[in-house]
Amino acid sequence: MFAKKTSRMLGLSLVLVTVLSLLVGAVQAQDESVIVIGWEQEPEILYPLTTSTFGQLLKGFYMRNVWDWDGNNNPFPVMVEELPTIENGGVTTNADGNTVVTYKLRQDLKWSDGEAVTADDCVFGHRLWTDTTTGTIFRSDYPNVVASVEKVDDFTVIQTFNTPFPDYQSDTVYLHCDIPEHVVAPLMEANGGTVDGLPFFTNGEGVVGYGPYVMTEWRKGEGMTFVRNENFVGTAPGFDRVEVRFITETAQMVNAFETGEIDVAFNWADNLMADYMGVEGGTVVTTPSVYADALWFNIDADGTQNPALKDVNVRKAIVMAINRRANNDALVYEGAPIPEAYDARNWWPEGLNVLQYDPEGAAAMLDAAGWVDTNGNNIRDKDGVEMILRFFTTTRQVRMDYQLTIQADLQAVGIGTQLFAVPGPAVLFASFTNRGIMATSDYDIAIYANSNDPITPNYDPDTFTCAGLPSAENPGGSNFSHFCDPAFDELVASIKVNTDPVSRLEQKHEAVNIFNEATFYAGLYPRNTHYAIATERVTPPELVDIGVLAANWFNHIEYWQPAG
Repeated sequence: MFAKKTSRMLGLSLVLVTVLSLLVGAVQAQDESVIVIGWEQEPEILYPLTTSTFGQLLKGFYMRNVWDWDGNNNPFPVMVEELPTIENGGVTTNADGNTVVTYKLRQDLKWSDGEAVTADDCVFGHRLWTDTTTGTIFRSDYPNVVASVEKVDDFTVIQTFNTPFPDYQSDTVYLHCDIPEHVVAPLMEANGGTVDGLPFFTNGEGVVGYGPYVMTEWRKGEGMTFVRNENFVGTAPGFDRVEVRFITETAQMVNAFETGEIDVAFNWADNLMADYMGVEGGTVVTTPSVYADALWFNIDADGTQNPALKDVNVRKAIVMAINRRANNDALVYEGAPIPEAYDARNWWPEGLNVLQYDPEGAAAMLDAAGWVDTNGNNIRDKDGVEMILRFFTTTRQVRMDYQLTIQADLQAVGIGTQLFAVPGPAVLFASFTNRGIMATSDYDIAIYANSNDPITPNYDPDTFTCAGLPSAENPGGSNFSHFCDPAFDELVASIKVNTDPVSRLEQKHEAVNIFNEATFYAGLYPRNTHYAIATERVTPPELVDIGVLAANWFNHIEYWQPAG
């Protein structure tokens, strides 16, 4: 009897404990603060193996570097004790006249696995960014201008440039201390010495970083989960968890915000302002952007593009045939400006030559170039080749709409197009080794956005110089248009080392003019960065807490706070 009674009481107790545990778990789950962010493009791989904006932006959650820029484009220290400057002795000139920068790391930094961040990580970063055998990393100008990196002690590193270098603070050349040497180096050793193909980068397996959050899951095709990093020594993040939800269709993103499936939608087109502003309980925050959507040409990749595009006058005629003013009014917003140049406005020279809409003039230029309709099918041809251009863009709705308007404009002057809309990171901007369309030059024209730089007049040599042409020997090159001009390259090299601001600006103006005259770029519309925020769940951040450069829009995510 007693035993049976005890047994029944024990069973009842277990039931009560289970119920209480479930209730406590439910309360804890309710107490957890979560922010859900819509992400319009899923990256193929993680930084630094990708040039995709949406791959780079993910760094904001789980990774930081030596310094960053605020909403006013002012740099501030992150992993270093202070910004190195000439005034504080952190920047000097050696006997050869070359720039030397001393980095003093904060001594309280820890990786998300609890290990200390040290100078060894910075030396390892230098190795990754200079030794091409380590894999397909998009290194920008770093290996061309940095001569050496020397560890002084556990928290001090000296970076020596091979020239005078006035833009030592640029994110294209600063010392990379953001990859944990103690984690990635052994993985590379077991992988033949390369980062290519490492699960750390291809699917986020075991990712360790220094940032407010830790990546815990990457559900391919669905989303990512980041949880609070208890080892982060910066400002404690406002949310316990960040959910990134991959939503590639524009209408679906709007709907997800309306229904409360996501708390934040960002980077959407200007013509969606009314849609997001009309959502009850939502608000919109807007910052300037370094991006502008543009039409890019494949101008000199032998055998991979329509031969008509080798002729600069044909390219000019194509631009003149496109009614950018009417297209912007209809697809973006009325009066949306047409960028006069790729570069940030503060680098534009006076009297910049900008091609205007002139379909009659375009037709005349095409005739003069020998592209005429010889078979009566309303498509121009020459030497047996028809001018039918393969026209690519991403699946972003406004770009696909723009494709249709450009197709109609070009058809009116006898140019045919084949339209393709493909996923950005996984297909259009995949690496050369992964047979990306842009990297392998398997296109004629394309619409996408490339970031300009309002901070430095330097050009990224991987993107616009002869040395940046992608190939099997140079898979990290990102000169997708195959623009190659020795005079431009000479200016790029001189701007890089010129310490006189007056003559340097003159050189920049000359380079901008050469860039424009080559006509491998035609600006369509500038892009502001819009954030739609559900104010019932998220307190809108201050503008100074949102980055405005190419890939730092969430580099202040720890300051974002739950509503209330």
